Amino acid sequence: MMPGIAGAKESSQQLEVLRERWPLAFPIKHQDVRPLAASAVGVITATMGWSTGYTRGVLFGWKMTAAYCRADFRMISPVAKAKDLATKRLAQIAAKAAKKAAVMAKPKPAAPLAAPQLGLSHWRPVAKRPAWWLTRST
Repeated sequence: MMPGIAGAKESSQQLEVLRERWPLAFPIKHQDVRPLAASAVGVITATMGWSTGYTRGVLFGWKMTAAYCRADFRMISPVAKAKDLATKRLAQIAAKAAKKAAVMAKPKPAAPLAAPQLGLSHWRPVAKRPAWWLTRST
């Protein structure tokens, strides 16, 4: 029999041994359950003298309990939400920077040319002519 399978079969008995040794890591109350650290397999293997496969089999039984799955989800959900928010914010920042770069790269339109000065500063509009002027024949 493979060590992992033996550990999974003996998980319930070995879980009691683990609870005696590490009561905070393997609590009885469901609300006290927390996800195990990534290094838990190595620490348990070294301390208990079990093989890595056997240790993984024992922990498989613990990790498949409803309490552990809920605890794992409770701990991962805020991290996942924060990661999603951070990803969205970074996308917003990148979009804003790209928009600003596009505006900066767009050539500005040339300023309209000023009307040339013709030297007619002394010119004045003609006074309104009398009505008889229109009827005058030449």
